[in-house]
Amino acid sequence: MAIEFLNHIGEELAVELSLIHMAAFPEKQGWKGKDIHELLEISFHHLVVDYDASNQVNGFLLYSLILDEAEILTFCVDPVKQHQGIGTTLLNVFFTKMREKQVKIVMLDVAENNLAAVNLYYRLGFSLNGRRSNYYENKIDALLMSLSL
Repeated sequence: MAIEFLNHIGEELAVELSLIHMAAFPEKQGWKGKDIHELLEISFHHLVVDYDASNQVNGFLLYSLILDEAEILTFCVDPVKQHQGIGTTLLNVFFTKMREKQVKIVMLDVAENNLAAVNLYYRLGFSLNGRRSNYYENKIDALLMSLSL
């Protein structure tokens, strides 16, 4: 397993990430490769990618970093590789890097019905800070969560 922090990626990797994202999220919520690629053209957006021994993507995390605040924009693990600790490892490596950069808080939003993710975030020490009603498709609320580093 290798984890890389990236600022820019090629279109081929963007498409690979998109396929994982579309598989990991409900229909119509997966991001297109073009969208991922364009987000990374913005200077404060960054990417963390976890690769397996054969250089296949296990999962990734896309985040913004502004001053001492980081926001996880999206985070997913290939559904075939879930429940193996990959997500926890990826997040913990991310938190370590953010502490090195003197980030004080990590924020995110998560669909309230994504119980696996919600439970993971609570296990890692995130707190619930609020809710956005009807934020996602099918009128699902977003839970606003944060972790002080």
